[in-house]
Amino acid sequence: MKLTYVRTDFPNGRSHILMRDSESPNPELVHFLLVLSNKGTVWVDVFWPFDEESERFTRRIPEQQFWQTFREWRLQGIKLGDNGKVADMLARKQLLTRKRREKDA
Repeated sequence: MKLTYVRTDFPNGRSHILMRDSESPNPELVHFLLVLSNKGTVWVDVFWPFDEESERFTRRIPEQQFWQTFREWRLQGIKLGDNGKVADMLARKQLLTRKRREKDA
């Protein structure tokens, strides 16, 4: 496992800092071991599928900056999120993408 640290700053103001396993054998799950949001919620141990759109807003950061940001967000009161809701949202997104591809074919 080779970890890299990245930060995604979306146009709507939401930000994530993430640990990415760049040696993941599954290209669809290359993304995230830990997903954090400065909107007040943290999702831990969520394996996120690759999202081409979010890659446009993602940049690599040093490990020190990752942990400093994590500490700052923790002091602001980040709480544990609902992984079930995340999984449900991702499943719906996958289903819509698949339906679009089938329609276009």
